[in-house]
Amino acid sequence: MNKSLDFSRRALNLSLAIYRITTKFPNGEALSGQMRKIGNEVAGDLAANNFSGIEKKIDRLKIYFAIAKAQNWVKPINWSILEKEYCKLKMEVDFELRAGETEESEEAIIVSHNIKEVKKRNRLKSAIPAQERLNYRQSKILTALDKKSGLKMSELVPLFNDEISERTLRNELQDMVRGGLIKKNGTKKYTEYLKG
Repeated sequence: MNKSLDFSRRALNLSLAIYRITTKFPNGEALSGQMRKIGNEVAGDLAANNFSGIEKKIDRLKIYFAIAKAQNWVKPINWSILEKEYCKLKMEVDFELRAGETEESEEAIIVSHNIKEVKKRNRLKSAIPAQERLNYRQSKILTALDKKSGLKMSELVPLFNDEISERTLRNELQDMVRGGLIKKNGTKKYTEYLKG
């Protein structure tokens, strides 16, 4: 099963559990609305493959669980189970993100929705020469590689002056490596990108 799909299903089930438990809160209690909102956001973000900020949202939920547990509106075991499941989800998402940064296979890489669209466009235009299919970022990267034989990530990030995130740049570089435009040498912080 696709990991991100598994994450979103589990987050949806946890969000539904929050709804069931918070129905036992006193009428008008603001804490139930806050918990439901964040539970929904976590489920929605995971469904949309938006992994940024998930850890903070889950940490905030854990604080809300502790507050609700102290109120004794429902059995404390409910909060313990929810907290455990959210912690487990948080660790697995974090693990997948880290694995996606170091793995080369497409299955292990978690990419944003806009990168998938780029792949589709490249497949549709495969009859057009590679140099004519380059987007702005790819052209800028190749121009920088023309000036210097190899560049590290720390040298490529300043080229874009906060126009794109480091994660987007990594995805762009991975696309270029897969497309044969550039070569990757080394791993993690010692990775260097060379002209293909």
